Amino acid sequence: MSKFELEQIYLQLEHEIKRLSQSTDIVYRDATREDAQQAVIDLKSDIDNWVVRLRDRSISCYELENLLENKRSKIKLMRLKNKGLDEMEMEIFKGDVLRLIARALINTYLESLFRNQKTLNQFPQELYEQ
Repeated sequence: MSKFELEQIYLQLEHEIKRLSQSTDIVYRDATREDAQQAVIDLKSDIDNWVVRLRDRSISCYELENLLENKRSKIKLMRLKNKGLDEMEMEIFKGDVLRLIARALINTYLESLFRNQKTLNQFPQELYEQ
């Protein structure tokens, strides 16, 4: 995946975070958006690494799921905690954030595969044999 596709992941995450925050109670809306954005910032180096590993095909979807689940404890949700959200709801929200990240990674990865396939079919084979 290219730098463009990495940027696409973060744009998709931003869009999904906005949608997630709009679907929450108005009392939690800003805290939801800010905590989700902070989670993405906190996991940025991991996300970048996973993108490279997906591109290199050195990681499977199952492994990505486990890597994401292992990062659940890094998601702090301090704003939602300060708003009084109970622990069970916070765990659900952490799962929502992890699902958004997984979806952005996998969707962009799959799109890049098909985009690359299309590109490969447009150029003469001898260009790839060098």
